[in-house]
Amino acid sequence: MKIKEVCERTGLTERTIRYYVEEELISPRSNVVNGREYRDYSERDIAELNAIADMRKLFFTIDEIKTMKRSPDQIAEVLEKYRAKTNEDVQAKTAILLALERLDLSNAMDMEALARKLKDVSANLALPQHDISPPSFGKFDGESKEEREEEYERYLKRQERRYKVGKGIVFAIAAINVAAAIFSAVINLALFSLIVQIAISIALFAGVTWVRYVFIFGAALSTLSGFSLLMQWGEYSLPSAVAVLIVGMMVYSVVSCVLLLRSEAVKEFLYTQKYS
Repeated sequence: MKIKEVCERTGLTERTIRYYVEEELISPRSNVVNGREYRDYSERDIAELNAIADMRKLFFTIDEIKTMKRSPDQIAEVLEKYRAKTNEDVQAKTAILLALERLDLSNAMDMEALARKLKDVSANLALPQHDISPPSFGKFDGESKEEREEEYERYLKRQERRYKVGKGIVFAIAAINVAAAIFSAVINLALFSLIVQIAISIALFAGVTWVRYVFIFGAALSTLSGFSLLMQWGEYSLPSAVAVLIVGMMVYSVVSCVLLLRSEAVKEFLYTQKYS
């Protein structure tokens, strides 16, 4: 779905959503056509945006949310630090409120005079981390047109690199699949199987996403058959070269399955091929 619909369903502004994307809190599918980027948001992205917004309302930082999203096993640690930080914040603000209650607001004062009157409280507090290690100046509202254009160019380059990596992975998997089919056709005279393998390899490279599952199914069968063959030869002396070949094919099958299912670069390439 388009970003306008996402805004309507989440109550977030386009700028906020783009900010979360740039911070890599969500990763909607996207492709670049004629220099323009198009993003397609899923129901999963909607759910993640709502969760992120809820956590931000509770004053969790962007980095804390990233950690919890990427490493669920660290959630307890993040929450413990958050609890301690919140407790310190409550104590500090309670002290500030008590100091403010003692001020005589009927007398006009300037900012420096106010700071002197609150010195007893501020002396025990540290500068906000944002001030100690500020982000890039003008990253959001205050940035110039040139800076925005430079940032967008960097984003396009990141997208292009991801696309090229995905293209390389898909091409390698398709090429290995065709090579294996050719070898099998020569040995077993399986011409029909060769034609089918070439067809699905071309379809995968063209961006037909469901073909991934055909590859994954074939890889799973290859892994099981390889394991079965190793077990059958367990009591006999299997030639080392054959054993290495079987294990290598099993490893390749597992790796290709993971890449086709989980690689963001592969998803980017297939999405671009499909919609460009």
